[in-house]
Amino acid sequence: MRKAPLTARIELKVESSVFPSECPEKVISAITNVIDKCSPEFRYGSRVIGRASGSESLRTIYEQIRSKASMGVLRRMLLYHKIADTTYFLLNKQAASAGIVVVIEDVKESPLGPISVTIDCDELDALICWLAPADGKKSF
Repeated sequence: MRKAPLTARIELKVESSVFPSECPEKVISAITNVIDKCSPEFRYGSRVIGRASGSESLRTIYEQIRSKASMGVLRRMLLYHKIADTTYFLLNKQAASAGIVVVIEDVKESPLGPISVTIDCDELDALICWLAPADGKKSF
């Protein structure tokens, strides 16, 4: 993984709903499969919520997004949802349970609900350019 050219604070909030037919431990596992250094917990009887910090927590997403044609989708979602120093994107929960990063544009694309990843960063534009470059180059 190419090191993020940022010294700014990067905070992630990761959350997903847990349906009655799902095992909370499997949802927690899905999150930890794609977000490194995250310790999600089952809370409020129906949600898994976790936090992580630093660019290293985005390592799996950074690496897998370059091996697929979804870098443009990720960039579009990050820019579309950007408000000040915060943005978010959605991941397919079923794919994440297998350790595969699949960025989705709509919650309906993940039948059991998505994993929502909210990023708060003082240098958000630089982070977006590092994670999903506009030119689509697969730099490592």
